[in-house]
Amino acid sequence: MTAFRDFFRRRRVRRHVARNGWVFDFHGQKVTIPESAGIGAASGLLRGKYEAEEAAMIIKHLGVDRTVIELGGSLGVIARLIRSRLDPGIRHVVVEANPALTETCRANFLFSVAATTEIVTAAIHYDGPTARFELSGNVHANRVNGVGGGRMIEVPAITLADVRARAGHPKTYALICDIEGGELPMVMRDGPALSDALLVIMELHPQFYPAGTKDEDALVRRMAELGLEEIDRVSDVRVWKRP
Repeated sequence: MTAFRDFFRRRRVRRHVARNGWVFDFHGQKVTIPESAGIGAASGLLRGKYEAEEAAMIIKHLGVDRTVIELGGSLGVIARLIRSRLDPGIRHVVVEANPALTETCRANFLFSVAATTEIVTAAIHYDGPTARFELSGNVHANRVNGVGGGRMIEVPAITLADVRARAGHPKTYALICDIEGGELPMVMRDGPALSDALLVIMELHPQFYPAGTKDEDALVRRMAELGLEEIDRVSDVRVWKRP
């Protein structure tokens, strides 16, 4: 079944690339991905399934006039969607740990608003100045301290508090987060940096937490303790808002 599915995915992507190159539509925005990103990302974009839950929550809940901190920029596709919805002068800082994705993320994200955007090549991490970061065959499965058998590299570590400082210490901001398990230590150890977040859209990854769903429950409780109310959810993507 997998081979059958992959055959049609590859054929669909080849036909698209023959006509359009590696340029895809994402909620009305043109994005370019490298061939090295793989058939999965390209097929997801063609079928409207690429980060579908996260995109839906951004479209539904993100305002236009507040600084955005985005953790896990990847190919810059979600960053492009976010930037397209913000007023021109609003600051938007993206953190992506994989240095090989920086230029693709930059090309999709910055387009014509470089003065209010920034890409930081680092990983959210709380145990040292650097982090061990696993590069897997799937660009969306790269993560800190992974044990999936991928290639390990060392990258600069950064905390949410550090990123908030890079964004100019905004009095209020929105946080968009998809960092493959790195959200757990961030929420549990960087609470003060979340104190001014008015909106949080976060994909949870309990499969990567040491205690699984118990850690997920602890994260949700911590968000409530920080004054954030869960207002929406689709699959593992949750949305919190400060009342």
